[in-house]
Amino acid sequence: MGHIIRWDNEEKTVVFQQYTEDATKDDLYHLAKKSNEMLATVEHTVHLIIDERNIDLILTTPDMKYLDKMTPDNQGAVIMVVPKPKMNYKRLVNNMGVKFAPNAFAEPYFAETIEQAREFLKEKIGVNYTQTQA
Repeated sequence: MGHIIRWDNEEKTVVFQQYTEDATKDDLYHLAKKSNEMLATVEHTVHLIIDERNIDLILTTPDMKYLDKMTPDNQGAVIMVVPKPKMNYKRLVNNMGVKFAPNAFAEPYFAETIEQAREFLKEKIGVNYTQTQA
C-alpha cells in the first residue's frame, strides 16, 4: 500500500492521511474507505489532513462521486498538504469537485506542510494537539 492513515491526536478529532512514494490512485479509494470506517467509530466532528505531496492525482467524475459517497456526516474540514506550485491546480480541481461531490469537497483548505495544517486546525478550528503523533 502506498499510504498511511491514523488518528493524528489523542482526542480523535483529526485523521492524518499520507500518500507515500509508491502511491497509486487505488490508494485514494483505500484511504476514503478507511477514513470512513474510522470516522464511524466516533460521533463528534473529525477533520482530515491529507498529505498529497507524493502523488499527482487527476480525479475523474467517478472518483469524485465515490469520495462523496464515502464522506461521513461527521467529517469536518479537509486540509490538503500540497507543494506551493500545485496550489492553484488543487483549488481548481476542488471548485469542479463541488459540482459532482458537494459533501467531499465542502470545506477545503490548503497548506504547504503538515505543521501548517496542524497549526491551522489549532488556530482556526480549535483542535487540541496534546499528543500529536509524528
